[in-house]
Amino acid sequence: MSSTATQHPVFWFEDGSLSIQIESTIFKIHRTLLNRHSPFLSTNNDDLLKIDSSRGVSVRDFEILLEHLYHDNPLSPDSPFPRIASVLRVSAPGQLDFPKIHATATRYFINLFPSGPAPFLHPAHLEEAFALSTTLNITSVQKGLLYSLVTSTNFEMEEANEAKVSDSTHQLPVSIDSPSDAHKRVLSSADAQRCMRLMTHFIDHFTPILFTPPATPHMACTDVFADTWLKFVIQPALADDGVYKPLETLERLKGLDWAGAGLCSTCVVEKNAEWTEEQEVVWRSMDKWIQV
Repeated sequence: MSSTATQHPVFWFEDGSLSIQIESTIFKIHRTLLNRHSPFLSTNNDDLLKIDSSRGVSVRDFEILLEHLYHDNPLSPDSPFPRIASVLRVSAPGQLDFPKIHATATRYFINLFPSGPAPFLHPAHLEEAFALSTTLNITSVQKGLLYSLVTSTNFEMEEANEAKVSDSTHQLPVSIDSPSDAHKRVLSSADAQRCMRLMTHFIDHFTPILFTPPATPHMACTDVFADTWLKFVIQPALADDGVYKPLETLERLKGLDWAGAGLCSTCVVEKNAEWTEEQEVVWRSMDKWIQV
């Protein structure tokens, strides 16, 4: 053992047949267990395998992978994002290459981040999740993540202008425990600008819809919208930045008591259908706006 390396306090088995050094930590584990799962490790015949730093493997990610393999804390659909992200990274082909485990972690990762056009709620760690999805080419979640980055309070416009993070942050990012500083660490300046452009598209597209009371086939119902639109729609949207949150704002419109305000039942049904269709229009238009 190198004089500067230390053995791992947990994953050091006296009957272990393979030592793996990551950074300055050495793990002594069972070769057959890892070789069954990893084509990369199965090609190694050395008693001590030093993982090159270029692979980006972190000690913490490898610990979490071993906790899964040794059933100390197996990965599951209910695992928190940081654990899923760690296994997703370390099992990737560019790191230690555990194909089946990587497929499982990918599935759990995708399930954490639903998509539109109906409004959806994403957990924290949006920036790290987007960086991972880009690095590992998990395209199915990227549109929803970008929407959440733009509409979430975790994304601030001035940070997109001032971002100094190199595009090299698209290399597999290290595990991040605090969501509050995640986006400064892993959201690249290019992606911040991408979010800025998407916000601009939302505003340009949605402002005329938001600030114009809709017409109806009935003059009385049109008058209801004219009389109530400012109070019911515009003022709340201005209060919660609804102009660049189109899915949520349109959903809120569908939940208002328009019948109680005097709209006839036919117009209520018609407008709810129109607002649902507009949600779908926004969602489809995002493909062009972000060029996914």
